[in-house]
Order: sequence, then structure tokens, then C-alpha cells
Amino acid sequence: MALYSIMKKLLAILIPLFAVVVLLAQVDDDLSEDAIRLIDRLDSERTSESFLYLYGIFASEADGPLKVGSQLLEEYRKLDVDGSYAVTDYPDSKKIPLPTGDAFCNASERGCLASLFSLPFDIENLVSEHRLLVARSNRFIEFDEYTTLSKPTIHELFPPYQYMAAAERIKVLEAISVYNAGNATEAIDALSLQFSQLRRAMALQDNLIGKLVFLMKLSEIIDVMSIILTHDEAAAKWIPALSPSEKSFAMIASREFGMSYYTFKGLDKHPEFFESGGKVPGWLTRFVYKPNMTINAVAPTYLELERLALLSPAEFAKQIDVSHSSAPSTSKLRNYVGSILIAVSSPQYVEYVARFQDFEAKLALFNQVHHFKLTLDRMENPYYGNETPKEAEGSLCFSGPLDDKKSLRCLKVNI
Repeated sequence: MALYSIMKKLLAILIPLFAVVVLLAQVDDDLSEDAIRLIDRLDSERTSESFLYLYGIFASEADGPLKVGSQLLEEYRKLDVDGSYAVTDYPDSKKIPLPTGDAFCNASERGCLASLFSLPFDIENLVSEHRLLVARSNRFIEFDEYTTLSKPTIHELFPPYQYMAAAERIKVLEAISVYNAGNATEAIDALSLQFSQLRRAMALQDNLIGKLVFLMKLSEIIDVMSIILTHDEAAAKWIPALSPSEKSFAMIASREFGMSYYTFKGLDKHPEFFESGGKVPGWLTRFVYKPNMTINAVAPTYLELERLALLSPAEFAKQIDVSHSSAPSTSKLRNYVGSILIAVSSPQYVEYVARFQDFEAKLALFNQVHHFKLTLDRMENPYYGNETPKEAEGSLCFSGPLDDKKSLRCLKVNI
């Protein structure tokens, strides 16, 4: 009887105590100022004709890009609201053809650029066959605005940039054809115009994939110009370094943060939090997972990305090691699952920032080789100062703080 009385008293203490612990464990932090600043930049109510045009660039001539782009956007917005919604995609049979073949190899792959100068492609037939695609690419780069209208979620469908990349490759092939016919000056003029147009288009891009696609096309054009100038030996015009708007990662940081934000918010009190088909009560998931705490922990990473992007290559090289050492973290006691999610889902965005810094090194190489015509021992690496570039496989390469997987700080001078 005494034991029963003790148990009753113990339960009378433990049950309210457990209830208090559970209630306290439900409390999440408020969103930080950093998180609010990043997410507030995303405005799904904006309009952007250029985005809709690119979204539907593959539309048939009868349908048109704007009409198809608008329809596709509405479909994917429905999917954002209802994850089980069956999206109606634009039929492949109605899409304009996407150029393929050896002439559309990846420029960063070994032997690709050399093949562009030697392949027996019929440029007139190629231009004629893909007249509509090239015309649409030309129309797109005439826009003076660009805003991604899709929400940054796991369902997001990115614009078909491969069509733009193929159209711009056709323009490069046209220039090479002109050069092979004996008119190097006309070829360089065409490539220079294409280069300036794509720089402007890249500055308008507000998502990572689009910005990288345009960067790689710019790198390709610089390499092709360099190869032509090496054989023609004419002095090239000086090319300015990337401007702040061309290097900016402000909206990219917000959109990439937005993906994390909506993902982490969507996990809050989700019945399938631990396993598919599960029915775990919301209070239990909140016990081990706090969405706002998780979001707040990663927000500074994206603001740091924005800051690093605007540094000069020299400043970037000095700060990159410090940046790498500061990984985001959160309380393992209050937010155990959140700490695990942060550890396994923190992409190294700094590597993408480095690609733009590397491209500045490529521009510096181009200017020193083809404009100033310096000897190799007199060259200046934007990262480290005086440095003789390495020569390998027809390229000159500067060193840099991170691996250059895309040859963005290497300049092709021969094939």
C-alpha cells in the first residue's frame, strides 16, 4: 500500500513534468534577421516576360514561347500547392529540334574545341535547319530584365538552358566557318559581339544554373577567339574584368537559401518525418526538429556566399580558407535532427563562386596574351601577382585557390 502511494505521488510529479518538457520542446526560435532578409527578396508575384519566353523556348512555331512558358509555369505552381498533382508537360513531339552531334560537344572536354575547327560541318544547312532556335536565342538576349518566377522547391523545373547553349554554339560555329574561309577579323568581330551580349544576359540571371550556363558559354567564346588570334597574330581589344552585377550572387544566394527554407519548413511536424507512410504525431517530430533553428543556422552561409562573390580574386584567395572552416551548426540538444540535416545537406556553393573568380583569371590571361602581348615571365595572376602560367595541351593556365575542374582559368592558345 505504501509502494502504491509512492508510485501515485511519483506519477503525479512526473506526468506534469513530462508535459512541461514536451511543451518546452515545441518552442522554436523566431526567424533571424539574416533569414528574413534572404527570403524577403523572393517575390513570386513579379512578372517577367523574358523568363516565360525562356521557359517555353522550345515551343512549336504555332504555339510560341510565351504561351507555352506561361502554361508550364502554371502547371508547376499547381504542383507546389499539391505535391501529388500530375503535371501536364509540353509534348516532346511538338518541341523544335535541339541540335546534337559532334559539333555540340562540351567545350570543357578534351578535344572538343579542336574538333570545332576541323569538323566538316555544313554551316549553311545547320543555320537553316535551326533558324527558329537561333532567332529565339537572339530575341531572348534582347530582353533587359529577368526574374525567375518559379518557387525554389524540390519540384522546381528550370528553364531549358540547353536550347540557348545550342543556339549560341551555332553562332560560334558560324564565326569559325568565317575564319576558316580566311576572314579572321570578321570572325573576331562576330565573337566579340556575341561575348558582350552574353555578358549582359549573364548579369540578369538570378539563379545558379542559368548563371553558370552563360559563364561556360563566355569561356568557350574567349577560347575560340584566342585560338583565332594566335594564328592571325592581330592585336585584340582589351576585355574588362567582370562587373559587380556580372559577379553578383545576391539573388542566387536567396534562391538557393529559399530551397533550404521551403524544404526545412515542409518537414515541420510532418507525419512521414521518420519514414514513408508513417503517422508520427507532430509534437514528437518537433521534439527533435526545429525548422526555424535549422533555417537560422544555414542563413549566414548564403550571405557569406554573396559577400565572397564580390571580392577581387586576390581577396577571394586570402579568405577562402577561413570561409571553408566555418561550417553551419545548431543545438544538438534542442534540434538534434536539424543538426544532422545541416551536416548532410550543406552544398559547397563556394566552389561555384570560385568559377567566376577563375574566369577573371582567364580574362586577365587573354588580355596579357592577345592585347598587351606580354612574354610569359611578365604575366600577372589576379590571384597571386607575378606568375608564369603553366603550358599544357595548347593552354596557358594560372594557379588558383581551388581545383579548376572546368578549365576556367586556362586559356586555349592552340589546338
